[in-house]
Amino acid sequence: MKRKVICLCLLSVFVFGLLPPPGSGKTTVPKKYDLVLIHGFNNRHQWGYEFLNCLARNWGSGNVYVVYSNSSMKVWSMPVQGKRVIMMGAKNHQAGNDSIEKQARVISEKISILQERHGLGKNYYILAHSMGGLVARRLVYMRPGEVADLVTLGTPHQGTPLAKEYEWLGMFVNGQEGIKDVTPEAVARFNRRFPVEKSPFYQNGKLYTIAGDADGWGDRGWKGELAVGWTLLALKYHTDSDGVVEEGKATLPGAYHVKTFWHLNHLQLIQSPLVAEFVSKLLP
Repeated sequence: MKRKVICLCLLSVFVFGLLPPPGSGKTTVPKKYDLVLIHGFNNRHQWGYEFLNCLARNWGSGNVYVVYSNSSMKVWSMPVQGKRVIMMGAKNHQAGNDSIEKQARVISEKISILQERHGLGKNYYILAHSMGGLVARRLVYMRPGEVADLVTLGTPHQGTPLAKEYEWLGMFVNGQEGIKDVTPEAVARFNRRFPVEKSPFYQNGKLYTIAGDADGWGDRGWKGELAVGWTLLALKYHTDSDGVVEEGKATLPGAYHVKTFWHLNHLQLIQSPLVAEFVSKLLP
């Protein structure tokens, strides 16, 4: 009898030693809808690997779609820690250069193809960065009753003065149309034409906004553009910013501003897994 008890104890130690301690593992609850990601101007700031990894872990393999607003219709998969993120378009800097209207039409066409041939559901969430948030807002009107919720990261919902200051740079990246569409005046017209309050979301969906913040010359961005942007906005316009979007301008009436990441700049918003995890908890 004593020997049996000892054996049972040893077996228990072995079995339970292989199991994770309570609370150490995460049980992923299936999401209601797939997730579509839309990049910003010129696709200069790109989704980070750990950011995508977090989304893929929460949504599951094959349920996260990254769509590029260029002419390429190629559909391919990016392996992320054993899971697949589905991509459509070319991951280059020809994406995100056109006007909001043109980009929305390109992405709308690609969404239709993804729905017909690659498993994207009839209804879906959108997570968009920077100018991509404006493109996504136009897409909501273009495809009424489809988008369940929209989350924007560092989107200039009231425009950015940098678009006026650096409008001449648009010609060097073939992005004149795109950069003109994010001036404060252009976005004001856009907001009047496509008000958030009347956005035809699926089942009373919402627009959630998230902002970042830069802290000076140390926030470089891709190649120093955020440092230059932050400095110009601080010195000439006397305002804090994330390096592109002024403080308080990454949201607008009708939207639900849910978070400002004070330690993350415009680029870091789409690289930090903290943001991806926050979005994953926000969207059921």
